[in-house]
Amino acid sequence: MLKVRSLITVSLISLVVSGCANMLGSATEQGNELRIREDAKPGANAKQGKYPITVRMAGYSDARQVDSPRRLGTSNSRILGLTGKDIMSDRDATEVVAESLKKRLGDAGLQIVAADAANAQFQLNGAVKELSIDVKDRDYVNIAIESTLTEVSSGKVIWSGLVVERADRYAGTSGNGKKDVADFLKAKLGVVSNKTTESILSVLMATRPSMFNMDVGIKPVQGVTIYSNTAGSAAVAPASIQTESVAANGTLVIGSAPSRAKVYVDGVYFGLTPLRAEFSTGIHEVSIRLDGYQTSTEKVSVRKGDSTEMDIKLQR
Repeated sequence: MLKVRSLITVSLISLVVSGCANMLGSATEQGNELRIREDAKPGANAKQGKYPITVRMAGYSDARQVDSPRRLGTSNSRILGLTGKDIMSDRDATEVVAESLKKRLGDAGLQIVAADAANAQFQLNGAVKELSIDVKDRDYVNIAIESTLTEVSSGKVIWSGLVVERADRYAGTSGNGKKDVADFLKAKLGVVSNKTTESILSVLMATRPSMFNMDVGIKPVQGVTIYSNTAGSAAVAPASIQTESVAANGTLVIGSAPSRAKVYVDGVYFGLTPLRAEFSTGIHEVSIRLDGYQTSTEKVSVRKGDSTEMDIKLQR
């Protein structure tokens, strides 16, 4: 009788533990790394049918200053399913970025082919400037992806730009699970990929209307800093639309001596000097920081459609 009661007790404990693990979700996942994957199925808003446009992914380089290509950040709070303070991916960050972009480009109707496909019309490559998630009092995501689309036959740059996404959230009193953290980073990377895709598609439509059987102009996409595109000389792009794109923001050109100093605009890190980036019009606070030198902070006015230059000499 005692043995029967012991077996029943053990069984009940097992059920309770199993139930709790299922409720925690991410705590039951194997491995001590984040797993970020895109669904192989088309998204809910995916275009039905494909355009006759082929794009090969030439790969993204990791321009982050990190000790591992799989590093994503650090945690000062407990994350169920992870041990230690290091937040790592189960694969290189560049692979995560490339997969996210492939997904959005494919859903937009472009045909993504192999990286070595000889018959591809366009090639997409770029650099991962930032991709991180840090868990502190809140979850902080910082993403900056630079991309360039070139025409394979001529080597001509069709579009080149930088998309930056900064976001944070409060995990709640129950804390984070591994899947929660992975999903948050994946969602914000999806925002960057969507903006990149939308901007590229708009330029292709303006410069290659016959591929889409339409005639449209360039649509400015909020949050995309365009370095270059070929639509400026395209007869099909209406002047009114081009003017709207230029007038929406202004440009800051920031240099420093010494160079390669960190640039913060309104408290947000944007990159190293020399830096050229597009910002909304108005007054912005620019801080230049470099180890061994005093931080230089100035307020600067960004004017519509205009370029403002700053050249800062740092003092020790």
